[in-house]
Amino acid sequence: MKLTGITLLLLFIFGRCSESTILSEGLSSTDTLTIRTGTSFGMCVGYCVKDYVFSGTRVDLAMLNRSRTQTSSKACQTTLSQETWQSLKTLANPVAFSKQPERLGCPDCADGGAEYIELQAGDQKHRVTFEYGQTIPGFELLVDALRTQRKAFDECP
Repeated sequence: MKLTGITLLLLFIFGRCSESTILSEGLSSTDTLTIRTGTSFGMCVGYCVKDYVFSGTRVDLAMLNRSRTQTSSKACQTTLSQETWQSLKTLANPVAFSKQPERLGCPDCADGGAEYIELQAGDQKHRVTFEYGQTIPGFELLVDALRTQRKAFDECP
């Protein structure tokens, strides 16, 4: 009877340990980190949607123009310094970020615009969409750093 209890206890402990280890490794591995961020405005003229993908030192920008007469897009890329990429990786905490709600406030209500940040580590990803100009509690430094990068690379040539 004692042996069965000890066996069950050990299975429970090792099972819980394995589950949490897998979860945290899958979400916290910044070696395979991809950061997506962008802005959108529902009622605007011109390129109203901008999506950025930060993957290592490479940054891809896609711009979408949703005018009434046509839909057109532009895409371009640039690079970051290794130091900038390391700084962004340090600010991104995928485990803590995954605990944030998917939506904060009322993004793009009354044409106020929306921003989003999505962190992907391996095949695990989590996106938070929030009101343009606002922030994500606990991730203010990441939001500011990504805004700085977006401002530096605001348009495709």
